[in-house]
Amino acid sequence: MHALLLLVFAALPAMASEGGASEEISFVADRLPRLVNFAIIAFVVVYYMKKPAADFFKNRSAEIAKALEESRQARERAAAALADMERKMKDLEAETGRMVEDAKTRGEKDKQALVEEGRKVAADVQAQVKASIDIELQKARTALAAEAALLSVDLAEGNIKSKITKDDHDRILKDYITKVGGKG
Repeated sequence: MHALLLLVFAALPAMASEGGASEEISFVADRLPRLVNFAIIAFVVVYYMKKPAADFFKNRSAEIAKALEESRQARERAAAALADMERKMKDLEAETGRMVEDAKTRGEKDKQALVEEGRKVAADVQAQVKASIDIELQKARTALAAEAALLSVDLAEGNIKSKITKDDHDRILKDYITKVGGKG
């Protein structure tokens, strides 16, 4: 505080010597009251803020020390967690290797079972196809026999129509009517 007042009063003659007498009056009249007000305010601020500022910096130092300690503890916990994770990763790699081997073994067994099942299904399908072919072949034979019979009838009818005359037709009609019960 004393240094501040000394600085202010030391600056007064330097400011006054810069100009002439008219400037001294303006300096004393204009700036001196402002400098005195500043010095008073600075003294009051320093006097009353000295203890809170010291407490603030002391508390801040304690907070920083506490934060550093917490940071050190967190770093130690992180290092322990990292070591634990690395151990777990190694265990996981070993477990993954075992699981892959187990999966390969099960896959080979499943493959063999699927191949055997496929062979059985193929044999069943072949038997069903053979039975279906036999049924379709029988149907085709029956249909061909029916078609042949119809063609024979059509052929016979065509032969009869081509050989029958008008007189034969009238005679057959009269015979039919007589047999049915009519008179002709």
